[in-house]
Amino acid sequence: MNNNLVLNHLQNINKSLDKKKKLLIQLLSKNAKARITNFMLVTIISDSREIQLSFNSHNIKAGRPGIDFQKATLMTIWYFSNTETFRQVGDRFELNRRNACRTIHKYVRALSNLLDEFIIWPRGSSETKTVQDFKNLRINYVPNTIGCIDGCHIRMHSAKAKRSDYTNRKMFQSIVLLAVCNAHLEFIYIFSGWPGSSHDARVFKNSLLGETLINNPQEMISKNLHILGDSAFPLLENLLVPYKATHILSDREKLFNKRLSSTRVVIEQAFGLLLGRFRRLKSLESKSVELMSLIVTGACILHNLALKNNDLFEIEDNDQNFNIQTDEFHQNLDVPIAVTQKNGIDKSNELSLRL
Repeated sequence: MNNNLVLNHLQNINKSLDKKKKLLIQLLSKNAKARITNFMLVTIISDSREIQLSFNSHNIKAGRPGIDFQKATLMTIWYFSNTETFRQVGDRFELNRRNACRTIHKYVRALSNLLDEFIIWPRGSSETKTVQDFKNLRINYVPNTIGCIDGCHIRMHSAKAKRSDYTNRKMFQSIVLLAVCNAHLEFIYIFSGWPGSSHDARVFKNSLLGETLINNPQEMISKNLHILGDSAFPLLENLLVPYKATHILSDREKLFNKRLSSTRVVIEQAFGLLLGRFRRLKSLESKSVELMSLIVTGACILHNLALKNNDLFEIEDNDQNFNIQTDEFHQNLDVPIAVTQKNGIDKSNELSLRL
């Protein structure tokens, strides 16, 4: 299909969100049945041109022959946003279960290949802007912050043979999404799929981000900048965490902890928005852990795309099962971590004196 025709078609459909709302209200007022036959006319809430162009630039084909890009996109977004079965999704889009399943899985795999197009670590002028955005976010913040990190447990159903590996401290099966976000709740780094029984610190050490910050942090972050994490993470030169032993802290150390907690709340908000928007992540089910990880990756990409298009909404519930409070971090430090931890201590002390 000609790219210009595709873009013109999408632009015409997305011309007025108000018209779509009115159409939906009309459908509901007529006591329509649960199945909405013209679902594709009323569910496009953002312009998918960025995804379309990225797919084209990578020569990626989404969907099966006879299923166009727009339909594959809407079907996948609907699948992410609800907990319907493939049979129900297929019925909604006038496909059989098999074709719906294959199309969505193919789209998810193609979408995950675009990770570097939509989840981008800030560098150069983008790095400077990201730091400034945190400064503008609130008065009581930690200076020189480039991102906030945390781990999110995504509930899933694993094979019986693997249940012990994926059972977390709250006794349900999960995979871990390790993520860093900016002041606008956009993800700038993700690492998904590690077994839920793992501590956040272990996931961090096995991620590319963790390996880089431990061994050669200046490859990613300028020396004076840092990420903020909770006490589950190791203290490093470019990863600051709260002071421990809170019962003996000085006033300036308590203030530092308060500022750090206030600044890093954005990552909790980002996770809440992600799971509120894509309810499929409340409980993943697949024969393949790898595919479940790709679904999480795809949801993070769509999360960023929605925010870039100012598609915001209120989170309806306060379900916090996705996030697990972890114990303070303790480990036998090897030499690289020990050295950078000493630098982290010095930086924390310096910042606490400036607050």
